[in-house]
Amino acid sequence: MNNPLDESKKGLCQGIAGEIALSDDPGRVMRKWREKFQIPQKDLAEILEISPSVISDYESGRRVSPRIDTIRKFVEALVYLDQLKGGQIVNGLTRILSREIPSEIILDIREFPYAIKSEVLCKHLECEILANDEMLSQPIYGYTAIDVINAIVQLSSDQLLMLYGATPQRAAIFTNVISGRASMVAIKTSQMGTTRSLKPSLLIIHGPKKVDPLAVKIAEVERIPLALSTIKDTDSLIRTLRNFMTSEIPKTITTP
Repeated sequence: MNNPLDESKKGLCQGIAGEIALSDDPGRVMRKWREKFQIPQKDLAEILEISPSVISDYESGRRVSPRIDTIRKFVEALVYLDQLKGGQIVNGLTRILSREIPSEIILDIREFPYAIKSEVLCKHLECEILANDEMLSQPIYGYTAIDVINAIVQLSSDQLLMLYGATPQRAAIFTNVISGRASMVAIKTSQMGTTRSLKPSLLIIHGPKKVDPLAVKIAEVERIPLALSTIKDTDSLIRTLRNFMTSEIPKTITTP
């Protein structure tokens, strides 16, 4: 695994390693990051030249307090394996976390290897289209799934702006949404005081039984395609997202 990392990837590795090392439950954080990178225990164990049961023991807490060297190798292996697959996760994480966005706000993230029509992702996530359906043929190049409650509570207006600024031509997927009003108001207010339009090309919300009409109105005014995923819970939504590019999704847009 001799693949030198550039500075942005080194910073990403240091941030993940620090989160694991400082956690009261490092095994749980290790599992979280392995799942974010979508790496099976077997593949990770092969790169690290250990048994998959060792990784399982760390993640379940049967082995406690992994050494710093163990954490470093674990994180570098995740990044290395993702780079072998095209770096889709690393590229997305570097884009977001370099803007000082806490990692617990980002539930999942992906850069696509080619452009996808917004409508294809909406169909995959069993969405009801709420606003601007005529814009769903536009291309997106990735997605970021966000815990919207943590984002609104923890982030400053500047950080919210940076978060949306990292999602042009990408889909933002907001989970734990109550009515959609706070999500759309947050996006609208984050645009104030800037000359650039920093907003997602597609917004999919998940959670509300009924969407606030004001949320739909703001989406229409801001020209953001808005959709509601009907998948039953957040865990199922994330699993479905992670299957998106591995399922039979057609290459819907040819890039130059």
